[in-house]
Amino acid sequence: MSSSRNVRLLGNSDMGGHGDGGQVVVAERKGKHLAFVGHMGGMGTSILDVTDPRKPKVISQIPIPEGTHSHKVRVCGNVMLVNNERSGGKTWEAGLRLYDISDPAKPREAGFFPTGGIGVHRFWADQDRKLAYISAEMEGYLRAIFVVVDFSDPSEPREVSRWWLPGQWTAGGEEPTWDT
Repeated sequence: MSSSRNVRLLGNSDMGGHGDGGQVVVAERKGKHLAFVGHMGGMGTSILDVTDPRKPKVISQIPIPEGTHSHKVRVCGNVMLVNNERSGGKTWEAGLRLYDISDPAKPREAGFFPTGGIGVHRFWADQDRKLAYISAEMEGYLRAIFVVVDFSDPSEPREVSRWWLPGQWTAGGEEPTWDT
């Protein structure tokens, strides 16, 4: 039996058979409330109109490359950012994918920032500065490091900074002094 306090179910959606939602972001756009849902499995991202929370309606879904999941999502104006991370399988696409959502019913891929390893896991986006702060594995580094990506031009996201702990930059000759 499930219970809740001060919470009442208003509506639900199986998101077209992709009810394995991860992170959810709700944003008001042009008088509508939209839910952006990152998925753990076979779908990448769903966009739902939740203006009437009793009747959520899927307005678009973006598939994800095989072996990849994009369970994290952020929205900054007309740009939606989603992580691309390995979810099993032998192939996947590692990085940060950017979409133009000026028409949320027809999102279009605007750019891609590739990373190494298993890809981007957690990230945060600064809407005012158009910077994404990502945790990602990068070529030549041991495990995930902190990378700052400028997405002021979503078609050409570019790295502006990176930070790591001493011992992570193995390509630069560093060796960890800590338990790996």
